[in-house]
Amino acid sequence: MYNIHSDQTINFMDPTEPEVGDLVKIKIRVPKILGQVKGNVFFTPEKNSKRYSHAEMIKEYSTKFFNYFSYSFKMPNRIMRYHFEINSIDQKKKIKYDAMGICEHRSLHDFILIPDFKVPEWSYGRVYYQIFVDRFYNGDKNNDPVNNEYIYDGKPIVKKEWNEMPDHLNGHREFYGGDLQGVLDKKDYLKDLGIEAIYFNPLFVSPSPHKYDTQDYYNIDPHFGIIEEDVDGKDKYKVRTTSKKNLNKSNELFKNLVDAFHEENIKIIIDGVFNHCGSFNKWIDEKNLYGEGVMNNEDSPFKKYFYWHGDFYEGWWGYATLPKLNYENMDLWNEIADVGIKWTKEYNVDGWRLDVADELAKDFETNSSFWNFFRKKVEQNSPNKLIFSEIYKSPLPWLEKKSWHTIMNYITAMDPISYFLTGVEKHNDNFRKDLYQNSEYFVSAVNWALSQLPMNSKYAALNQLSNHDHSRWLTRTTQKVQRLKEGNHDEASAGYDIDIFKVGLLLMFLIPGSPGIYYGDEIGLSGFTDPDNRRPYPWDNMNELNKQNLDFTKSLVKFYKSSDVFKYSSFKFIQWFDGYVSFVLWNEKESYLVLVNSNHKKEIKIHHNLIGEIRNPEIVFQTRNENINIKNENEILSLNLPEKIGVVVKI
Repeated sequence: MYNIHSDQTINFMDPTEPEVGDLVKIKIRVPKILGQVKGNVFFTPEKNSKRYSHAEMIKEYSTKFFNYFSYSFKMPNRIMRYHFEINSIDQKKKIKYDAMGICEHRSLHDFILIPDFKVPEWSYGRVYYQIFVDRFYNGDKNNDPVNNEYIYDGKPIVKKEWNEMPDHLNGHREFYGGDLQGVLDKKDYLKDLGIEAIYFNPLFVSPSPHKYDTQDYYNIDPHFGIIEEDVDGKDKYKVRTTSKKNLNKSNELFKNLVDAFHEENIKIIIDGVFNHCGSFNKWIDEKNLYGEGVMNNEDSPFKKYFYWHGDFYEGWWGYATLPKLNYENMDLWNEIADVGIKWTKEYNVDGWRLDVADELAKDFETNSSFWNFFRKKVEQNSPNKLIFSEIYKSPLPWLEKKSWHTIMNYITAMDPISYFLTGVEKHNDNFRKDLYQNSEYFVSAVNWALSQLPMNSKYAALNQLSNHDHSRWLTRTTQKVQRLKEGNHDEASAGYDIDIFKVGLLLMFLIPGSPGIYYGDEIGLSGFTDPDNRRPYPWDNMNELNKQNLDFTKSLVKFYKSSDVFKYSSFKFIQWFDGYVSFVLWNEKESYLVLVNSNHKKEIKIHHNLIGEIRNPEIVFQTRNENINIKNENEILSLNLPEKIGVVVKI
């Protein structure tokens, strides 16, 4: 294996976010074992094009094991796609290298360089904490939903006690009473954990606990905020959620929360659900809460915001509670952009997470054009805000159009890590024996995913192992193929593997991206997929395992924040076989070797020519305490690697 490498960090490209007209230098590292070589860079005008131009690179400098070649060009006003070809004169072979690494034939994954594409630098490698507010902490019982307060999806809502488990059938009508005051009450806890950003699940007025069915985009739900004006009887919900006093007080509380966390240098990201709204929304107004929606006014100006089939609006995936919004209407574009501006400008929110963003509208051009419009409007009114999207496939077509800055990184983190370490799909819906402990699959999957992200998007992407849509990471380590059924909550943690749990966290933190902790994952909260993954945080019922996991997570966060290498650096896999992988992270100052073993113990030997010269290797982090002997002799680093462990070596 030839340890050729290039990327788009400052190690191999300058500047890293070029503007039109900038002089850009790109570099590639070539191992000396290839002998005398020539380096060429190939530029292609469009994706997968067979047409190209090429230029010979110059040899710039050498180290003990590597030669470095460079080429400079002026950034044009178009996307640049390029790959390399190394011609070994001594070995009489040509080696192509693209964003996925060495490729045998024509490059299919060119490096992508998008002119004038800027991602907020503060977002690189930031430690996130995701809060599903209703289940985090109840700081104000006066705003709690009450039993039978209203009918939702055909049945009355239910107020649960904090120590009760979600019901397998009624979970979308169950409320526990968590709120924004509860988040403020736990500010010191979050600060002590070491987080650097909070990503909130939706906060706007909505009849559900998850709030992905927005009722009012312009106000915080008083059930999360403050309820001062209240009544009993059939109008209770209407008064609680439409009273200007309640809405203004709730918005003010949210502003105070943003300010309080900003004082601790903790950023705030909120969830924007703009593909669809809810049937309670004032534009539809199915419950006649506002008196101005389509269902109560045939001539409502909001009718054009929706798709209609006769007298019926189209629901997202057929759900009547989720009317799909019609982006063929420019008034809706401006309305949603105004929402984006309001919360980033007036409330100083640091960015938006966009729910099912790739499903908005009915065609790609409308979709990507709207998101580009939305991003520009937000940035023009409040610069340096982050826009990232939920998407389960390659985001490159959208990023090339500058629709978003980055993504929720399912393709790089959650999917590959889960399959590699447990074999289990992220909902616990199936077990893939062919992917379990398959090192080659893991390396290929991660390299492909990283090739789909420009460098600045790569390190801002949100890595997670769990969230509100998928089973808990601890539960996946049980390797059960199962969902929540009546009374089987305990099965979600029976047979868990705590060593694999910790190895997964280490991988999620150190693979390029911004690590994200879903509330409760820091203590090893268990749960099958929705609704069981939304259990209340057990503040008063922590067991010894929870406390040990919390200590481990704190130590991992502290270690991660100890070096800028982990937040933004060059990344390269160097070895992979039999359930084991290792990779290197480095910048101009420091280098770290990460070794992960998912099964039985191994003796590992790594030649310096895979990494570069190693002088004083030192183990600086382990997922569990083990006596590991490390030697560095005759240009070979060797160590005994115990089973089911992750180890970080400073080199």
